[in-house]
Amino acid sequence: MRKTLIITCATLVLVALASITALFTLAALAGERGPCRRPNPAELRQAAEPRFGAELTSLAHCDRPEASR
Repeated sequence: MRKTLIITCATLVLVALASITALFTLAALAGERGPCRRPNPAELRQAAEPRFGAELTSLAHCDRPEASR
């Protein structure tokens, strides 16, 4: 009976460690940034320039790795 209890507890600990490791791995992968860059406030103030619309369009269509999965 005692041996069964030890095996059960060890299994529960291993499952808990595996799930925590998986959560940390997924959190690290979700935190990665793709090749997209974020505009700084100075670029946002330049909205009157003709090229600014093209820059915003390119940012809107940037392919993010998490969107393709």
